[in-house]
Amino acid sequence: MSATCGRSAIDNIDVPQRFVASGVYELPFGAGRRFGSRLPAAFSAAFSGWSVGSIITRASGRPYSVVNSGNPANTGTFNIVSRPNLVGDPYSGYARSLGQDFNTANFVATAPYTFGSEGRNVLRQRGFFNWDFSAHKEFRLHERMRLQFRFEAFAFTNTPRFGQAGATLGTATFGKITSAETPRNLQFGLKLVW
Repeated sequence: MSATCGRSAIDNIDVPQRFVASGVYELPFGAGRRFGSRLPAAFSAAFSGWSVGSIITRASGRPYSVVNSGNPANTGTFNIVSRPNLVGDPYSGYARSLGQDFNTANFVATAPYTFGSEGRNVLRQRGFFNWDFSAHKEFRLHERMRLQFRFEAFAFTNTPRFGQAGATLGTATFGKITSAETPRNLQFGLKLVW
């Protein structure tokens, strides 16, 4: 039996480190601002009134477990999770890649009518970084009416946020990462404020 069997299990939503920072900054350019207050009207109209904002997130990945293919324990129900035997450290003895996110050789299928030694949530998805960015400018149309132009970039740096590696022992995708979250998304918009 593996040494991991006796340790306490990690909750499914455990994220040990998570950092989030957000802010909005009004750029100091144009009439009545620190820089460019004497620009010609055309330049002032183009470069003044801009604000930029960001939401930056850096977090650890969530935990998950490897499961046997099928129901070798023959529990008669699919409510019981059939985990394999864990015979070594799942993160040792290999170079981590998308083709092998953990050491698949350290998971061994259980014999018929037995439960495996793997504890719950012994693996962890890869951590991720995300930066959402926005810029907007307001144009005064009337005393109480403004038109706001917005540019927004979700996943601004286009840093990959990989999905969970295949976790079913005995399948073709076992240990492989075959998905990622949505790549960078850009959008433009106009908003009338009155």
